[in-house]
Amino acid sequence: MKNKYLFFILLLILMLGLVGCGSEEGEAVDDDRDSKLIFAPNTDVQSLDPAFANDFTSMQVNEMIYGTLLAFDEDMNIVGDLAEAWEVSENGLIWTFKLREGVSFHDGAEFNAEAVKKSFDRLLNMDYGLVHSSSFQYITNVEVLDTYEITFETEEPYGLFEEQMAANATAIISPDVIDEHGKDVGEIVESAVGTGPYKITDWEKDEMMVLERNDDYYGELGVTQVIEYRPIQEDATRVMALEAGDVDITHQIPAQDLERLEGTEGIEIIKQPGHGQRKFRFDFTDEALQNVEVRQAILHAIDREMILNQVVPGIGFLSTSAMPPVMPDYVDLGEIPYDPEKSKRLLAEAGYPDGFETKITTTDRYIQGVELAEIISDQLSQVGIKAEINVMEWGDISSEWGGLTADEFDQGIFIMGTGGTDSDRQLRPIYQTAETNERNYGFYSNEEFDKVITEALTEVDTEKRKELYARAQEIVYLEDPASFFLYDQYTIIAQREGVKDVSISPFSMITFEKAYIEE
Repeated sequence: MKNKYLFFILLLILMLGLVGCGSEEGEAVDDDRDSKLIFAPNTDVQSLDPAFANDFTSMQVNEMIYGTLLAFDEDMNIVGDLAEAWEVSENGLIWTFKLREGVSFHDGAEFNAEAVKKSFDRLLNMDYGLVHSSSFQYITNVEVLDTYEITFETEEPYGLFEEQMAANATAIISPDVIDEHGKDVGEIVESAVGTGPYKITDWEKDEMMVLERNDDYYGELGVTQVIEYRPIQEDATRVMALEAGDVDITHQIPAQDLERLEGTEGIEIIKQPGHGQRKFRFDFTDEALQNVEVRQAILHAIDREMILNQVVPGIGFLSTSAMPPVMPDYVDLGEIPYDPEKSKRLLAEAGYPDGFETKITTTDRYIQGVELAEIISDQLSQVGIKAEINVMEWGDISSEWGGLTADEFDQGIFIMGTGGTDSDRQLRPIYQTAETNERNYGFYSNEEFDKVITEALTEVDTEKRKELYARAQEIVYLEDPASFFLYDQYTIIAQREGVKDVSISPFSMITFEKAYIEE
């Protein structure tokens, strides 16, 4: 009898021990953590089509919904996601991927090589007008070998191929969704279907979006059952919602609130260097801005240190290149010195001794976007440049950043935030000569840059490729400036006390697959 009782006691201890263990891959988390987390971004998602989305909020949500063949880990190493193994041929032209088996899309469709091919055929279709299509035209053929094996062929060896396969733009979309919606993927809930850790269940534009945990996910399951995105455009309202407890997390903290929030009980600020840069680009349809000496004059007319310290304190640090320091091919080209006398000399040499008239286009979607334009306009006036301020709604300004010809585009000096997941995407799509402005919004064109950036695209030697990207940065940052860079951005979030494990990638992606609220 004693042995019988001892058996049941040992069995009970064993069962309690199992309950205390962490969840294994594919198992749901069942504990006291909150089942819902509310995030307040500063703008709604613009597109749930990974091949079209070109803003941070959209890309961050797409990271939760979709999977890619490869991915970056926390240390920026390339790891498998929907691919288990991969290799490249000796000539560097054919990449072969062995895919995960037993994976399903949120709508139940099977993930396999045919699904991968369908997504890439869509991405590569230039007729669809997808923002990211032009970045992948180096892929000449996608071939299914068997159910879970696929190859990609490139015209020349491509040194950043693995990084590109980890980019959100290459996310794999349900083949059934592609069949039904074609180029219109991601416009409604039913047309945004991937294999990711969360799936979209509701979307009221500009009001809220709801993601629910995908309990059939092939990897480690999300902790929180529901993630709600509640966009709040007004900075002050967003901060008040956090302080009132109406939302759990927000970002894009106004500079004037940052220091106060850092000392507010119950609020935690998390800040880390990111890959975003705040700059103002030049519209090369403006005759004066086509002159390189004029653009260099503008570079020296801007007091960046004053702007950073007085207008956006704590938000970032002074730019020193056309890439932020987190990028592996970044080179330090130094801060552009504030030198209004040099600016005036350059204007005179360019044939504008009395300055000229232009405009600055901005939007309050960016932190202090209007204030930045006002300060820059004032500083330009000190060297004779009269710049009228043109404030646009986010939807209007962003709609002009794609598909317009040079005859149609007219934004003067315009605000911009950029950041790519690899060196090519950080530079080539943005500055390479193009007939329309799907990515090269200001119609910048430099023959040497085009040559260098194209060579870098196919260079497989790491050191040689670094030299090419260094030269590309020199051209667009100093010699023939395509923009003037103000500062490199910290990725900053403010969250209620108790929020744990929000993921912030080196590419400034804020995601919630591990996040929860500890009560």
